Amino acid sequence: MLLAILVSLACDSGVKAVKTAGRVADGISRLADAESSTPGGGSALDRPLPSDVQEVVAVLDDLPVAERGSEIEYDRRDWRHWVDADQDCQDTRAEALIAESLAAVAFAGDEECRVTGGEWLGPWSGQVFTDAGDVDIDHHVPLGHAHESGGWDWDKERKRAYANDLNHPASLQVTESSLNRSKGKQPPDQWRPEDTAGWCRYASDWVSVKAQWELTVSRAEVEALKEMLGTCDHEGSWGLTGARSE
Repeated sequence: MLLAILVSLACDSGVKAVKTAGRVADGISRLADAESSTPGGGSALDRPLPSDVQEVVAVLDDLPVAERGSEIEYDRRDWRHWVDADQDCQDTRAEALIAESLAAVAFAGDEECRVTGGEWLGPWSGQVFTDAGDVDIDHHVPLGHAHESGGWDWDKERKRAYANDLNHPASLQVTESSLNRSKGKQPPDQWRPEDTAGWCRYASDWVSVKAQWELTVSRAEVEALKEMLGTCDHEGSWGLTGARSE
Protein backbone atom coordinates (compact mmCIF):
# COMPACT_ATOMS: atom_id res chain seq x y z
CA MET A 1 0.00 0.00 0.00
CA LEU A 2 2.78 2.42 0.92
CA LEU A 3 4.53 1.65 -2.35
CA ALA A 4 1.40 2.43 -4.37
CA ILE A 5 0.98 5.73 -2.53
CA LEU A 6 4.64 6.61 -2.98
CA VAL A 7 4.66 5.95 -6.72
CA SER A 8 1.30 7.68 -7.22
CA LEU A 9 2.43 10.78 -5.34
CA ALA A 10 5.66 10.88 -7.24
CA CYS A 11 3.77 10.86 -10.54
CA ASP A 12 1.32 13.52 -9.36
CA SER A 13 4.19 15.85 -8.54
CA GLY A 14 5.79 15.39 -11.92
CA VAL A 15 8.50 13.07 -10.64
CA LYS A 16 8.25 9.88 -12.70
CA ALA A 17 9.23 6.61 -11.08
CA VAL A 18 10.45 4.60 -14.08
CA LYS A 19 10.00 0.88 -13.59
CA THR A 20 12.17 -0.57 -16.33
CA ALA A 21 14.88 -3.03 -15.42
CA GLY A 22 17.52 -0.65 -16.70
CA ARG A 23 16.25 2.18 -14.47
CA VAL A 24 16.19 -0.01 -11.42
CA ALA A 25 19.63 -1.37 -12.24
CA ASP A 26 20.92 2.20 -12.40
CA GLY A 27 19.44 2.89 -8.95
CA ILE A 28 21.09 -0.21 -7.53
CA SER A 29 24.39 0.77 -9.15
CA ARG A 30 24.27 4.14 -7.43
CA LEU A 31 23.43 2.42 -4.17
CA ALA A 32 26.59 0.37 -4.54
CA ASP A 33 28.58 3.55 -5.11
CA ALA A 34 27.53 4.75 -1.67
CA GLU A 35 29.51 1.79 -0.23
CA SER A 36 27.02 1.37 2.56
CA SER A 37 26.73 -1.49 5.00
CA THR A 38 23.86 -3.19 6.78
CA PRO A 39 23.52 -3.30 10.57
CA GLY A 40 24.18 -7.01 10.38
CA GLY A 41 27.48 -6.53 8.59
CA GLY A 42 28.52 -6.74 4.94
CA SER A 43 27.62 -4.71 1.91
CA ALA A 44 24.07 -3.45 1.41
CA LEU A 45 24.14 -5.41 -1.85
CA ASP A 46 25.06 -8.76 -0.32
CA ARG A 47 21.37 -9.56 -0.67
CA PRO A 48 19.11 -8.29 -3.48
CA LEU A 49 16.90 -5.41 -2.41
CA PRO A 50 13.16 -6.14 -2.40
CA SER A 51 11.34 -4.94 -5.51
CA ASP A 52 9.33 -2.34 -3.61
CA VAL A 53 12.55 -0.86 -2.22
CA GLN A 54 14.00 -0.79 -5.72
CA GLU A 55 11.02 1.34 -6.69
CA VAL A 56 11.81 3.78 -3.89
CA VAL A 57 15.40 3.96 -5.13
CA ALA A 58 14.09 4.71 -8.63
CA VAL A 59 11.95 7.57 -7.30
CA LEU A 60 14.95 8.90 -5.37
CA ASP A 61 17.10 8.82 -8.50
CA ASP A 62 14.55 11.01 -10.29
CA LEU A 63 14.61 13.77 -7.68
CA PRO A 64 16.47 16.94 -8.72
CA VAL A 65 19.93 17.16 -7.16
CA ALA A 66 21.12 20.52 -5.84
CA GLU A 67 23.16 21.77 -2.94
CA ARG A 68 21.10 23.00 -0.01
CA GLY A 69 20.66 26.73 0.28
CA SER A 70 18.24 29.60 -0.22
CA GLU A 71 18.12 33.07 -1.66
CA ILE A 72 16.08 34.37 1.26
CA GLU A 73 16.46 33.78 4.99
CA TYR A 74 14.30 31.13 6.59
CA ASP A 75 11.49 32.54 8.73
CA ARG A 76 9.43 29.90 10.50
CA ARG A 77 6.52 32.33 10.71
CA ASP A 78 6.11 32.07 6.94
CA TRP A 79 5.29 28.38 7.34
CA ARG A 80 2.13 28.90 9.35
CA HIS A 81 0.97 25.98 11.48
CA TRP A 82 -1.03 24.61 13.16
CA VAL A 83 -4.22 25.73 11.40
CA ASP A 84 -7.83 24.62 11.64
CA ALA A 85 -8.45 24.21 7.92
CA ASP A 86 -11.95 22.72 8.19
CA GLN A 87 -13.06 25.02 11.03
CA ASP A 88 -14.09 22.17 13.33
CA CYS A 89 -11.98 23.55 16.24
CA GLN A 90 -9.39 20.79 15.83
CA ASP A 91 -6.16 22.18 14.40
CA THR A 92 -3.61 20.19 12.39
CA ARG A 93 -1.87 18.93 15.52
CA ALA A 94 -5.12 17.60 16.95
CA GLU A 95 -6.11 16.02 13.63
CA ALA A 96 -2.76 14.21 13.41
CA LEU A 97 -3.00 12.98 17.00
CA ILE A 98 -6.50 11.63 16.38
CA ALA A 99 -5.52 9.96 13.10
CA GLU A 100 -2.48 8.18 14.53
CA SER A 101 -3.81 7.17 17.94
CA LEU A 102 -4.14 3.43 18.44
CA ALA A 103 -6.89 4.00 21.01
CA ALA A 104 -9.74 6.42 21.58
CA VAL A 105 -8.37 9.88 22.34
CA ALA A 106 -9.21 12.08 25.32
CA PHE A 107 -9.91 15.79 25.02
CA ALA A 108 -9.59 18.79 27.28
CA GLY A 109 -13.19 19.88 27.88
CA ASP A 110 -16.44 18.97 26.17
CA GLU A 111 -15.80 20.74 22.87
CA GLU A 112 -13.30 18.07 21.78
CA CYS A 113 -10.81 20.54 20.37
CA ARG A 114 -7.51 19.83 22.14
CA VAL A 115 -6.28 16.26 22.47
CA THR A 116 -4.77 15.36 25.83
CA GLY A 117 -4.49 11.57 25.74
CA GLY A 118 -4.48 8.55 23.47
CA GLU A 119 -2.00 5.85 22.48
CA TRP A 120 0.82 6.59 20.08
CA LEU A 121 3.68 4.39 18.95
CA GLY A 122 6.92 6.31 18.52
CA PRO A 123 7.93 5.48 14.93
CA TRP A 124 11.68 5.49 15.55
CA SER A 125 11.87 4.00 19.04
CA GLY A 126 8.85 1.72 19.32
CA GLN A 127 7.99 3.38 22.64
CA VAL A 128 4.29 3.83 23.43
CA PHE A 129 3.01 7.21 24.66
CA THR A 130 -0.37 7.95 26.22
CA ASP A 131 0.11 11.63 27.18
CA ALA A 132 -0.21 14.01 24.25
CA GLY A 133 2.17 16.36 26.02
CA ASP A 134 4.99 13.87 25.48
CA VAL A 135 4.77 13.88 21.68
CA ASP A 136 5.31 16.37 18.88
CA ILE A 137 3.90 16.39 15.39
CA ASP A 138 7.08 16.01 13.38
CA HIS A 139 7.42 17.46 9.91
CA HIS A 140 9.27 14.43 8.58
CA VAL A 141 11.13 16.65 6.12
CA PRO A 142 11.55 19.62 8.48
CA LEU A 143 10.32 23.07 7.56
CA GLY A 144 13.79 24.59 7.67
CA HIS A 145 15.17 21.83 5.48
CA ALA A 146 12.28 22.16 3.02
CA HIS A 147 13.09 25.87 2.83
CA GLU A 148 16.69 25.08 1.88
CA SER A 149 15.58 22.44 -0.64
CA GLY A 150 13.56 24.74 -2.88
CA GLY A 151 10.72 25.74 -0.56
CA TRP A 152 12.21 29.19 -0.10
CA ASP A 153 10.73 30.07 -3.51
CA TRP A 154 7.17 29.08 -2.57
CA ASP A 155 4.43 31.57 -1.82
CA LYS A 156 2.93 31.65 1.67
CA GLU A 157 -0.08 29.57 0.63
CA ARG A 158 2.10 26.68 -0.51
CA LYS A 159 4.27 26.94 2.60
CA ARG A 160 1.17 26.79 4.75
CA ALA A 161 -0.13 23.78 2.82
CA TYR A 162 3.19 21.99 3.34
CA ALA A 163 3.29 22.80 7.04
CA ASN A 164 -0.21 21.36 7.54
CA ASP A 165 -0.18 18.46 5.07
CA LEU A 166 -2.65 15.90 6.41
CA ASN A 167 -3.22 14.39 2.96
CA HIS A 168 0.15 12.65 2.76
CA PRO A 169 0.72 10.33 5.75
CA ALA A 170 4.52 10.61 5.58
CA SER A 171 4.50 14.40 5.90
CA LEU A 172 3.38 14.70 9.54
CA GLN A 173 4.13 12.01 12.11
CA VAL A 174 3.48 11.77 15.84
CA THR A 175 6.97 11.46 17.36
CA GLU A 176 8.38 11.60 20.86
CA SER A 177 9.22 15.22 21.66
CA SER A 178 12.82 14.63 22.72
CA LEU A 179 13.66 12.78 19.52
CA ASN A 180 11.96 15.35 17.30
CA ARG A 181 13.88 18.18 18.92
CA SER A 182 17.14 16.29 18.64
CA LYS A 183 16.52 15.94 14.92
CA GLY A 184 15.77 19.63 14.39
CA LYS A 185 16.01 20.47 10.69
CA GLN A 186 18.80 18.01 9.98
CA PRO A 187 18.61 15.77 6.88
CA PRO A 188 19.55 12.05 6.87
CA ASP A 189 23.21 12.77 6.12
CA GLN A 190 23.37 14.65 9.44
CA TRP A 191 20.78 12.85 11.61
CA ARG A 192 18.98 9.51 11.57
CA PRO A 193 17.22 7.35 14.17
CA GLU A 194 19.56 5.51 16.51
CA ASP A 195 17.54 2.32 16.07
CA THR A 196 18.62 1.04 12.65
CA ALA A 197 15.46 -1.06 12.43
CA GLY A 198 13.60 2.12 11.48
CA TRP A 199 16.01 3.30 8.79
CA CYS A 200 14.12 1.69 5.92
CA ARG A 201 10.84 3.43 6.68
CA TYR A 202 12.56 6.68 7.62
CA ALA A 203 14.32 6.88 4.26
CA SER A 204 11.31 5.80 2.19
CA ASP A 205 9.08 8.35 3.93
CA TRP A 206 11.71 11.04 3.31
CA VAL A 207 11.84 10.20 -0.41
CA SER A 208 8.05 10.16 -0.58
CA VAL A 209 7.72 13.66 0.88
CA LYS A 210 10.49 15.04 -1.33
CA ALA A 211 8.78 13.61 -4.42
CA GLN A 212 5.31 14.81 -3.41
CA TRP A 213 6.49 18.38 -2.91
CA GLU A 214 9.10 18.46 -5.69
CA LEU A 215 11.95 19.30 -3.34
CA THR A 216 15.62 18.87 -4.18
CA VAL A 217 18.14 16.51 -2.61
CA SER A 218 21.86 17.01 -2.11
CA ARG A 219 24.41 14.40 -3.14
CA ALA A 220 25.26 13.72 0.51
CA GLU A 221 21.57 13.29 1.24
CA VAL A 222 21.16 10.80 -1.62
CA GLU A 223 24.07 8.69 -0.39
CA ALA A 224 22.69 8.67 3.16
CA LEU A 225 19.21 7.70 1.97
CA LYS A 226 20.57 4.85 -0.12
CA GLU A 227 22.61 3.61 2.80
CA MET A 228 19.45 3.53 4.88
CA LEU A 229 17.42 1.88 2.11
CA GLY A 230 20.15 -0.74 1.91
CA THR A 231 19.01 -2.00 5.32
CA CYS A 232 15.47 -2.83 4.19
CA ASP A 233 16.26 -6.49 3.57
CA HIS A 234 17.95 -6.94 6.94
CA GLU A 235 16.05 -9.26 9.24
CA GLY A 236 15.92 -6.59 11.95
CA SER A 237 14.37 -3.94 9.69
CA TRP A 238 10.81 -2.78 10.19
CA GLY A 239 10.56 -2.44 6.43
CA LEU A 240 8.78 0.26 4.46
CA THR A 241 5.75 0.41 6.78
CA GLY A 242 7.82 0.55 9.94
CA ALA A 243 6.69 0.18 13.53
CA ARG A 244 3.11 1.09 12.66
CA SER A 245 2.60 -2.36 11.16
CA GLU A 246 3.53 -4.20 14.35
